[in-house]
Amino acid sequence: MGGRIHGFLGGVLLTSALTYYTGQMFHTNSKFISQQLQQSNNTINNRILTDSDYKQVRIPNNHITTTDRTFSETCKDIWNEEIIKMVNWVYGINWYKLGLKFDNESNRILDKVAELFVNKK
Repeated sequence: MGGRIHGFLGGVLLTSALTYYTGQMFHTNSKFISQQLQQSNNTINNRILTDSDYKQVRIPNNHITTTDRTFSETCKDIWNEEIIKMVNWVYGINWYKLGLKFDNESNRILDKVAELFVNKK
């Protein structure tokens, strides 16, 4: 009887989770679609039908601006580079050959240990 209750509650949990995430996806998509429609409406009304948008265009600023990186951002970049190097090193290992080498070495050591025990008897 307990299995049926657990199965029922598991089904309720799965169904409610799927319903919740589907609702969240619909909500996110509706926000995106609404934003795109507002942008299209603005483009049609202010650029195509009238040229009021072009009258409000500002003259671009020609000053050269520089951005400075903080010490923490530099440290984060160095850390990320080291992590990427480590992951590439792990991916570069030939695990099959390493396994064969480990197997051969362990067999060789175990054979020596077995010979020591056989010779002592």
